Amino acid sequence: MRKYRILIADDDDAHRTLQRIILAQAAKNIDAELEIDETVDSIETRKVIDKKRYDLIVLDNEFKDGQLRGHLPGIAILEMTRAAGPNMSSPVVFCTGDPYDTLKKMVEKYRAVYYPKASADADEMQRLFATLLGG
Repeated sequence: MRKYRILIADDDDAHRTLQRIILAQAAKNIDAELEIDETVDSIETRKVIDKKRYDLIVLDNEFKDGQLRGHLPGIAILEMTRAAGPNMSSPVVFCTGDPYDTLKKMVEKYRAVYYPKASADADEMQRLFATLLGG
């Protein structure tokens, strides 16, 4: 059984819970064990991504921490992650509620999968996670 380290970076509790459930099913389907870290703001997300290597990162774009010094949108975190650090080549699913074509192009430029929350399908997302984890 392979072990994978996952980061779910999203400020919405319901989305993180749903992603954990879907990841658990993906792990079951590919006979894997998951260690899941979660962050709820952009500042902590950036710190964690700089310290640990992840096999998969699920990243939101809009965090509700705009009042905090050092706040960044998810697209800026993705750009910085691709520039340096242990997750330069880690698979990233950019799971966002911001359905903009320009954002999609930017996400794809940084070699991530753009996945709008509005069109989220649990079965499709489970297959995507399993595929990105190598299953």
